[in-house]
Amino acid sequence: MIADGFTTESYVDLLDAADDGGYEFLTVADYLATPAEDRPERFLLLRHDVDRKVRNAARMARIEADRGIEATYYVRTGTFDPGFVRTLESLGHEVGYHYEDYVRADGDLEGAHDRFARHLHLFRRYCDVETVCMHGNPLSPHDNRDMWTATDAPGFDAYDLLGEAYLSMDFVDVTYFSDTGRTWRDGALKIKDHTVGDSAKAVSVAETAELAALLREGGVERGCLLVHPERWADSVPELFVERTKDGAINAVKRGLRLVRPPATPSSTS
Repeated sequence: MIADGFTTESYVDLLDAADDGGYEFLTVADYLATPAEDRPERFLLLRHDVDRKVRNAARMARIEADRGIEATYYVRTGTFDPGFVRTLESLGHEVGYHYEDYVRADGDLEGAHDRFARHLHLFRRYCDVETVCMHGNPLSPHDNRDMWTATDAPGFDAYDLLGEAYLSMDFVDVTYFSDTGRTWRDGALKIKDHTVGDSAKAVSVAETAELAALLREGGVERGCLLVHPERWADSVPELFVERTKDGAINAVKRGLRLVRPPATPSSTS
């Protein structure tokens, strides 16, 4: 296969690098349910947003399970399938709801929570859901996280949830890396994929090989990686399609930055 930082082979190397670096793997639910003083000294959270290509996510989940790694998979209503989420749980992974109800309700708070409650109930018919995570919807002026931060918005306890992957984590303690925009570097291509509240990031990488080297050296004590399974190709044709698609999406994002500054949601306790 043509060398590329977003292939199955590269992802396997990333996992091996984390193992070499001595990281323990936690799910988002593990992290939120464990008091800070009881968490491992060095750990890594693997978070997957399943926006498309359930087959890719299933392949990635099996690769991780073969290595004894438990990850968190956030599934959209459009990628939800009872058999798929049951398979994820059977492999030891956490399944969460990748919600976009505030955008779908066009910013109507009550409507968003009505939709959220219905979808969460559907998910829980087939799998446990302890945490949720918003979907970015870069073309929308709304930010899905605002359904929690708005005045008089219900809290996560109203849904028996531990929290939300952006709003409930301590990103001063945990260094966040995301493959959004086909790069690990923070910047203009991550319109809504950014941490909320206080954060501290002393190191930055762009390429998957750089991130692997950082983990292999134990360059961060605690980290969270957002990996979109559809981006990681297992063949040359798939690699070409995903490169082309990411290039087109990135061009749109750069245009959006020129006409609309990014909105930053407020933090919650």
